[in-house]
Amino acid sequence: MRSPLSLAILSVALSACQPRSPGEIQGDSELTGSANRLPTGARLDPAGKQIEVGQFPLAMLPSPEGDRVVLLLNGYREQGIQIVEPGSGRVTQTLSQPAAFVGAGFDHAGRMLYASGGNEDLVYRYAWSEGRTTLSDSLILAPKAPRQDGTRYPAGLALSPDDRLLYVAENLADTLAVIELASGRVVQRLPAGRYPYAVVSSADGTVYVSAWGGYEVSVYRPNAGRLSVAGSIRVGRHPSALLLNRDGSRLYVASASTDRVSVVDTRTGRIVGELGDRVPGGTGEGSTPNALALSADERRLYVAEADNNAVAVFELSPEGGRLLGRIPVGWYPAAILQRGDTLLVANAKGRGTAANRADSVGPVRPSPEGYTLSQLSGTLSLVSLAGVDSALAKNRLGFVPVFSSREALSDFASAEQLREANLLAETPA
Repeated sequence: MRSPLSLAILSVALSACQPRSPGEIQGDSELTGSANRLPTGARLDPAGKQIEVGQFPLAMLPSPEGDRVVLLLNGYREQGIQIVEPGSGRVTQTLSQPAAFVGAGFDHAGRMLYASGGNEDLVYRYAWSEGRTTLSDSLILAPKAPRQDGTRYPAGLALSPDDRLLYVAENLADTLAVIELASGRVVQRLPAGRYPYAVVSSADGTVYVSAWGGYEVSVYRPNAGRLSVAGSIRVGRHPSALLLNRDGSRLYVASASTDRVSVVDTRTGRIVGELGDRVPGGTGEGSTPNALALSADERRLYVAEADNNAVAVFELSPEGGRLLGRIPVGWYPAAILQRGDTLLVANAKGRGTAANRADSVGPVRPSPEGYTLSQLSGTLSLVSLAGVDSALAKNRLGFVPVFSSREALSDFASAEQLREANLLAETPA
């Protein structure tokens, strides 16, 4: 039998435990009860403070001023840009788009914000000033008639170091588009593997693109003002999120369907380590790592696990790293970043849904508000990193699997230990 000490942290996580409903705003009694369980019957117990936001946020950026975050909404009910002030918990601005998909980024000057237009085959360009944004114009990837489906479907995007060019993964076209921002024209298209997804650009101008439908990351290098194909890096199946460290020497690649994060030495283009992110005690696959963030000192990697409803914490080493534990968050975490001593996690599905209402189905004028996909709203989890450190420090025996119920822990951990493991203290504003 495991000792109370080894179970006190619960791998920093009780991502399937019971007491609060998923994504519950603390102190809101209306969010309790069986109606707010996930469709699977599970009830989540997210760490820290929860802020309710718009539908299905898939991207999150810190604002240039650092006091806000920008979410890209990708839901059935709403798509567009949303600005949130974590300190106050307020949504300060929401701008609708006809379509969106996963890609968003600021220029290096912090004056322009770019967002993928998904099925509209364009990229929206917003002017940013004093914590607010206004639509400036849009950059067209391909002409499209009204009600016609897109043929390019922009996904991830990144800017060149001089902010002259915008690199856009064209998910349906299997290409990387290069847009000259001064003219708004596409000046290059390069092969990018099957279903290109994420794009990152390093300080030396090298560009990396993950092939969502393949096994590789494509590499491009600048050459006389244009990009040239420089090869590819074989990684795990279904590579999605990409993250460069500060000096660009390491590239982290999340392979969503194999529960692995590959660590690439960008100087050699070789994998130098691999982080295993498998479901604890499960089938070996199913965590679905889909977003990455580094700690300020780059000693830890935080990995959003969409299907564990948790964030994995890895301690990094030259050979890769080891899993320290998991932080419970909301339903389907999809974007993550560190802001000071707080970890921010955008949970795409938030706090759950109820069944379709009776008036939301049927052949005659269904009510869209009652439809399950319309009910989904995201949440933003704010987790104190000091609380994470405190919990990890007590786990001298290393990683402990996530448990499926609080009852399974009752013989091993006190109520005080459970509270500490769940990090229930609210994050300071």
